[in-house]
Amino acid sequence: MIYSFLYVLVFSIALVLIQKLDADIPPLFSLLITASIGSLYFNLINITNLKKIYLDCLKNKIQWILVMIIVLVMWATTMIGPGKIGASLFNFIYFAWLGAIGLFMISLRDWKKNSLKFYFAICVLILIASNIYFELRLSMSSQTLWGILLALIGGTASFIYFKQSQALAKNANLSATQVLAVRFYLSIFILLIIIPKHHLYEYFSLLNSINLIILAFFSLIIPLYFSQKALEKITSEQHAIINSLCPIVTGILQEVIFYDIKVEQMIVFILYSLAIAGFYFINKHYSRVYQ
Repeated sequence: MIYSFLYVLVFSIALVLIQKLDADIPPLFSLLITASIGSLYFNLINITNLKKIYLDCLKNKIQWILVMIIVLVMWATTMIGPGKIGASLFNFIYFAWLGAIGLFMISLRDWKKNSLKFYFAICVLILIASNIYFELRLSMSSQTLWGILLALIGGTASFIYFKQSQALAKNANLSATQVLAVRFYLSIFILLIIIPKHHLYEYFSLLNSINLIILAFFSLIIPLYFSQKALEKITSEQHAIINSLCPIVTGILQEVIFYDIKVEQMIVFILYSLAIAGFYFINKHYSRVYQ
């Protein structure tokens, strides 16, 4: 589980950086550059096995294409959303929703053993709805609505990705870094088509280039490696639940850097953190009872 917790820390830092860069660099351009850097990095560290990797992917091309489509959705929402509603709120909705999906799926497998997870998922949904209500009450706008919708879409895509990347890794016999090497090509291709070309040179300043390289490592290389390694050790549902802790860390970082966290949001984040901790203690006791 250590890989899942490391993912939470590094990705929280990345989301705050995404919010900071949003004012100066278009988010889809940031995705294009960071995805390209990430793909180059993971191909280089697998350079001796590239022929085998791509032949195995071609043998499972439908699954490979599906993974690339999901990755495009997941990362497009992640790059755009924080600039619309802030890193912490986006992160909270994204990962809390992701965790709720994981809990619901586990409870459906064995209701008698996992019914507690279903009720906890309901509590998580109530917290999500509460935070959305507070945000809309203070800032009812199309930008806010889009940010909330992107967070929900991104969380759903992320859970689907956990499932599909596990399946691709198993069927194509790929390691964690090999999956990371082949998943961004559709994103890069589509972004090259849709991003306007006439102003691109303006974004290649020295400072922007440094920031984008840092963002690539903190958003695509380091956390994605941790995520893929985690999926080799635990189930996608367990990984989704641990990832749902990410908003708490992001909220703390955003308050330290931007001082723009609303009091109501902090209350929900604290309640959410306490709920997560309480759930694990209660679930541990509950599991012993039914052993």
